Amino acid sequence: MRDKVSLLYISIAAATLGGVSSVQAQTTGERAGEEGEVVREARPSQSVENVFREEHALFSDRLTIEPGINYSYSDRSQLALRGFLALDAIFLGEINLDSVESHITTFDFNTRYGITDRIEVGVNLPFVYRSSTYQSIGAGGSTEANIESSVDEAGIGDISLSLSYRLLPETAERPDLVWNFGIRAPTGTDPYGIALRSVPGSNENLNVPDELPTGNGVWGVNTGVSFLKTLDPAIVFANLGYTYNFEESFDDISASDGDQPGDVKLGDTIRAGFGTAFALNESFSLSLSYSHEYIQQSETTRGGVTRKVVGSDANVGVLSLGGTYALSDSTSIVTSLGVGLTDDASDISLTFRMPLQF
Repeated sequence: MRDKVSLLYISIAAATLGGVSSVQAQTTGERAGEEGEVVREARPSQSVENVFREEHALFSDRLTIEPGINYSYSDRSQLALRGFLALDAIFLGEINLDSVESHITTFDFNTRYGITDRIEVGVNLPFVYRSSTYQSIGAGGSTEANIESSVDEAGIGDISLSLSYRLLPETAERPDLVWNFGIRAPTGTDPYGIALRSVPGSNENLNVPDELPTGNGVWGVNTGVSFLKTLDPAIVFANLGYTYNFEESFDDISASDGDQPGDVKLGDTIRAGFGTAFALNESFSLSLSYSHEYIQQSETTRGGVTRKVVGSDANVGVLSLGGTYALSDSTSIVTSLGVGLTDDASDISLTFRMPLQF
């Protein structure tokens, strides 16, 4: 009996010491997380992972397949005056108002995979459908006659490959810092040498292209860095990047009759953006962001003479409101509405994506 009681005391003491040891180990782990890198003992919520995936890089060891659709709309109007002012108030001559309405729908198939906790690779395969409507007032010399014509085109766009590398992991003091690199291949229809045709009945007042491009026609590389910091329940992010377009030669770069070979150097792009997201619960998050791109002037070279393309530079500023909702542990819905704040940006841009993880 005495031996059994002694054995019971020993068992209780061992259990007590084991519990204390586990508590001390847990406390030590928490302190290490506070002093060094941010330690996430539990997996982040699905809503937080969605924000990382869309705005930064997730670096998950799971394969992500992300089909999506984007629709953008823009219209441009140009007033052309052919005449002169009499007495600084009365206009004598013709007034032409030309406008273009553009609808671009892009179906893309985006695949990403985290090779390690620092390296992620991806590929994007787009299919583009474009439709443009051209309108003109002043057909046949009359300021009351309207005429319009529509052109549409569908085809594969420019395929791109991407690589993300985590330079510095997030800590309590610093944000997550990621370097991004990408290559764009000219697999879409290029916009050079597309002939113009006069719309019947317009008295050559309205000329429209025979087809519409689905790509840029040149190789391009881009690089940049992105930052992301978790400030529970908010997440702040920012990015800065640069795109270089290589000069390419084409058999025809003019819309005039006959082939006119030459070289095209598209303007490079400088881009920057910032925003914030809120994980409202385990499944739902909202984000607000702004992005800006400055596109430099393009150049063409024909017969050894290089000329800048007047009006080819652009400032594109977009304010975006987005949201993500996790349907399950492996499936989410991502939406985004972009509103153009500059003349060169699309008026609206609407995106739906569905990331699927395997």
